Amino acid sequence: MINIKKVAHQIKFDGMYNTVLNEIEEKFHNANLTVQEIENILKDNEYFVSEYKELNRYGELSSVHAKKLDINDSDDKQIKLFKKKLNENVQTLKNIENFEVDSKNSAYSIWIGSVGVMVIFMAHNIIALFSEYYTTHGSFVYIGYSFVLAVTYWAYRKAKDNHENQHTRYKILHKETRALIKEGLEKNYFTYDKFYQGI
Repeated sequence: MINIKKVAHQIKFDGMYNTVLNEIEEKFHNANLTVQEIENILKDNEYFVSEYKELNRYGELSSVHAKKLDINDSDDKQIKLFKKKLNENVQTLKNIENFEVDSKNSAYSIWIGSVGVMVIFMAHNIIALFSEYYTTHGSFVYIGYSFVLAVTYWAYRKAKDNHENQHTRYKILHKETRALIKEGLEKNYFTYDKFYQGI
C-alpha cells in the first residue's frame, strides 16, 4: 500500500531515511541520484522498500500510503459498496500494520522474559529479607518460582501466536486489498492520485 513516488521523495529529502539513501548510493556508486532514479531503483529492489518500512515501524509511522476514498452521492450502488469495502480494508491494514512482518525477530522473549525475571527477583528479595521461607519452606518457594516461569513462557507463547495469527491476517487482507485497488483503478472507480497519499 505504499506510494513508491512518495517513498523515493522521502528517501531523497527526509533525513529520517538517510541510512536507506546512503545504502542506495553506496550500492549504485552514485552520490547524486535523482528522485526518479531512486524510484526506479526501489521498483527493482524490494530490500530498500523493506528498510523504509522498518524505519517507519521504529518511528511509529504508517507505510500504508492510502487515503480514505470519498463516497459520492453520484456514485452508483456498486461503486459505493466497492469504495466502502476498500476503505474498511485500508483502515484495518493501518490498524494491524505492526504485524506485517512475522514474529521471528520480535522482542517478545526479551520483554516478557524480563517481567518474569523481575517478578522472581523481587519475590526472592522479599522472601530473603523478611522471612525464613528458604529454610522452612524452600520447596514451596522454588515451586512458586517454577510457576512464575511457566506463566512467563505461556504469556510468551500467547503473544507470539497472536502475532503470527495477525501476520497471517495481514498478508491475506493485503493481497485482497491490492486486488481491489487494481480492479478499482482499471474500472475507473477512482484515480491513482485520489487513492494514494501524495508527497
